[in-house]
Amino acid sequence: MVLPATASLLPVPRIDAARVGGADHSPIDRTSADVYPALAGVSAAPAGNGAARAEVVHVFSAGFYLAVDDPYDPRGPGRRLLPILGPAALLLPFGLRVPQLGREHLATLRPGTPARVIPAASALRRGSHPPIVEDHAPSPRRIELSDFALDIVRTHRPLRVKARSWKGLDPATLAALAGHLRPGLSNLGSRAGDLASALLDEDVADSEAGVRALIGAGPGSTPSGDDALSGIALALRSTGRNPPLDLLSRTVEPIDLAHATPALSAALIRAAVAGHCVPEVAAAIEAAHRLLTAHRTEPPPRSAASETSAAGFLAVLSPLDRIGHSSGHDLFTGFHAVLTALTCSRPSRPKSSPLLPPPRPPSAAMIRIRVSDGPRESACIPTQHSSKGTHPCHVH
Repeated sequence: MVLPATASLLPVPRIDAARVGGADHSPIDRTSADVYPALAGVSAAPAGNGAARAEVVHVFSAGFYLAVDDPYDPRGPGRRLLPILGPAALLLPFGLRVPQLGREHLATLRPGTPARVIPAASALRRGSHPPIVEDHAPSPRRIELSDFALDIVRTHRPLRVKARSWKGLDPATLAALAGHLRPGLSNLGSRAGDLASALLDEDVADSEAGVRALIGAGPGSTPSGDDALSGIALALRSTGRNPPLDLLSRTVEPIDLAHATPALSAALIRAAVAGHCVPEVAAAIEAAHRLLTAHRTEPPPRSAASETSAAGFLAVLSPLDRIGHSSGHDLFTGFHAVLTALTCSRPSRPKSSPLLPPPRPPSAAMIRIRVSDGPRESACIPTQHSSKGTHPCHVH
């Protein structure tokens, strides 16, 4: 059985070959034929024809992850974490979208199931390669598993946030929106507010400290701090703050994200810095823009004001509720922090030295690669309310 797949043009994240999924999702011993006897012959077969070896490292209700060997990387042999996303999964900025992938296909997979990634006979035009690898390796054409295969039939450009005018933000509505956000960490608003202010002030030292306070903070495959950092990046792009966004990019670039946070989350951070996000986040941003700048046009009648605000809040929050346990609210806590900082009057201060200090070595607690959660599925999962932090510019 062959299923057609669509590939994003963004490369997927590199992961350490020795650490694919942590203790809970480590690959099985390929020589253990008594565990999965039907796969014993397949796993022992050589890749052949220039194909790259791969194996399933996690299966969830709407897709699965592959760890794909990448022997061509100039940094040394490693692996790439490739999301294979069915129709019910969030459309991540990278990975393969397989509309016909169903439960009957996922039922044939488990951690350790082997696969082969077959390259295309001829390279696609430069800059249009599908994911898995970058310019140093051939483009993939087909992925073969034990019971079905995926044919990459087309590519697509992932959604990207565009800059627009956010002038005339309504402070009262912005403060009310803050009360509806439910981040996964109690002080996430404070941390995000500190970083947003430092970036808008173009303070290098405080920006570097603020980034490190967020990266890897929280549990799961996309920690709350990482989601907030992605939201800050998207807000800077959406509001057209290019110098602060450039500072954020330069601050993140030298950090070894592969050892500081899970591979999936690291890739989402880099995608957000480049302006990419899932459609649900784009919908929330659009709704927030309508809600927070509506007063610039003709205001609604007083009797309809409360109904208008309620509908506006719902339009922002509904798509966020569909992104995992708290990831949507975590991300928008970061986005909201930038909007709040833009409405604050902050005294000017001398800028720090433009030279960034070298990144500190990661702690043992930060060294983890997890795939315990799949890409956030389209399901509303109740979460607990949390306090919003104490940053002086943060609206409570």
